[in-house]
Amino acid sequence: MKRWQFWFGVAISAFFLYWVLKDIEFAILWQETLKANYWLILPGVAAYFIGLWVRAWRWHYLLRPVKAVSTRKMFPIVAMGYAGNNIFPARAGEVLRAVVLKSREDVPISASLATIIVERVYDGVVMLAFIFINLAELSRLTDEIVLFRDFTIQDVAVWGSVLFIGVLVVFLAAAMMPGVTE
Repeated sequence: MKRWQFWFGVAISAFFLYWVLKDIEFAILWQETLKANYWLILPGVAAYFIGLWVRAWRWHYLLRPVKAVSTRKMFPIVAMGYAGNNIFPARAGEVLRAVVLKSREDVPISASLATIIVERVYDGVVMLAFIFINLAELSRLTDEIVLFRDFTIQDVAVWGSVLFIGVLVVFLAAAMMPGVTE
């Protein structure tokens, strides 16, 4: 049973790789690759790992009421989780983080998943702030860029914000009234 699933996954991957690569002119790609300045990658890699460290530090503080785990111990777990998000579907790297934290530090999976949800809420609020700060610029772009059918960037930003706020309200209501959800 698992064998056909593996080959089905390989077939899907092969199809999408073909679809992405079919129009690439590899001679031009190779020439541009040779001309690239790879030293510019270093600041990006440094910024990425600093961001991971900040996320590990944030998770350390969110988990402190449950169990004090140092940021140094959290960093590789956070890195594994973000790597898992790149490999596994549906942000399963977040679950991976909780499972690894349970095995290494004996923190209950439910507690670590709760803090991960809080992290995602924080991240969503920050993204909403970015959207609302840049809404004037988005409105300038609405005549220029139509994403699909009649939806502009501003429409997507507004409706995405409404959806996020609605989900946030549901989560907050569930958190404030735990007896109702049981």
